[in-house]
Amino acid sequence: MSTHTSFETLEIADLQHVVGGVTADQWSSITQQASSYCPQTVAKYQGVNPQTLTRSKAQQMGNSCLKEMGPGMARVAKGPIDSAIDQAFPR
Repeated sequence: MSTHTSFETLEIADLQHVVGGVTADQWSSITQQASSYCPQTVAKYQGVNPQTLTRSKAQQMGNSCLKEMGPGMARVAKGPIDSAIDQAFPR
């Protein structure tokens, strides 16, 4: 007997709603590392549940942190922040 499963078409825009890219332990490590570089951003997002984190929200937080760092530090940190987001939320 053959089983057939039907899937609805997934739009590219729907991928922003994929959640759960980081665990609670990873989130704790991220906020701990970021707190010395962008404490206001960490405070702003401290209540985020990592299980509901989306790529777009992670990018928003990363951009906020970069802005808080200022242009000098942001140039150095942008690559690692973007890489970490790409790792947690592959494109």
